[in-house]
Amino acid sequence: MRTQAVLFDLFETLVTELNMSLRRASSLATLLAVDESAYKREWKSRRPEIVLGRCTFRDALAQIAAKLGGVVDEPLLERLRSERLAHKAAVLQTVEPDMLAAVRELYRGGLTLGVVTNAFAEDVAGWERSPLRPFFEVTVVSCAVRLAKPDPQIYLEACRALGALPQHTLFVGDGIAEVVGARAAGLTASRALWFASRWPQTTIKRDDPGLWRMSQVVDAALAA
Repeated sequence: MRTQAVLFDLFETLVTELNMSLRRASSLATLLAVDESAYKREWKSRRPEIVLGRCTFRDALAQIAAKLGGVVDEPLLERLRSERLAHKAAVLQTVEPDMLAAVRELYRGGLTLGVVTNAFAEDVAGWERSPLRPFFEVTVVSCAVRLAKPDPQIYLEACRALGALPQHTLFVGDGIAEVVGARAAGLTASRALWFASRWPQTTIKRDDPGLWRMSQVVDAALAA
């Protein structure tokens, strides 16, 4: 079956944070002057709301600090938000040459390309300045559409935006659940292992099913 469109996950599929220094959102307890274990529980419960656009990153931190008796420091909250914006923008601008070349080849091969990502608004603010952006016709962000992977509806939303039938669309992402969700939506889907396999303490083995090189996506998508 001829592939007409390819949808990609964004972080750890098209770009990686592997070599980037990042203050994780789950590790902000000390800065907010709250108990670490309690903070992690609260953050875990609120993170899905941010991903779905029901709460902002900054507001979630303020709510956690207030609930746990910490300090709701507006300058600190703005600094943490600005740090995340800058970090994610740097990640989106740091594209490996082989990745950029493969995306360009898919684009020149006549395929329509899209991104489907679970992300905060801050995470994708720098997408327009990424070297990858000119090759992608559609960007579907969870916090904007109020849907998140692995919900099959988010993939169908992307297919509709691309004008592509699910059965003629390939999805590539690094997570197991998001691949399962894409298949449930009727897409062909494969797991991207090229970045995931590089992380320290990875559980990925060399015989794990998936795609180890971006060139495999090109070969599969452009095959007759």
